[in-house]
Amino acid sequence: MPMQRFYFDVYNTEHSQTDGEGQFFADREKAGMEALRILHDVARDEMPGGTNLKITVKVLDHKRDQVFEASLTLDSAWS
Repeated sequence: MPMQRFYFDVYNTEHSQTDGEGQFFADREKAGMEALRILHDVARDEMPGGTNLKITVKVLDHKRDQVFEASLTLDSAWS
């Protein structure tokens, strides 16, 4: 099976980042797993400075059509 190019656009409360290069994966499921890994990494990096965060990763196929979306919302406050 040929590898397929997928793009991973990242959106959060303050800004967005469009993927201009993409990455190759064997199938959509593997690209979805990569989106979850990216979501985890972005959340880990941004959590210390944020109290109300929403992070979304959108996966686009080679035609730039969205095929998958994962998001995480974090609300934190001292009691």
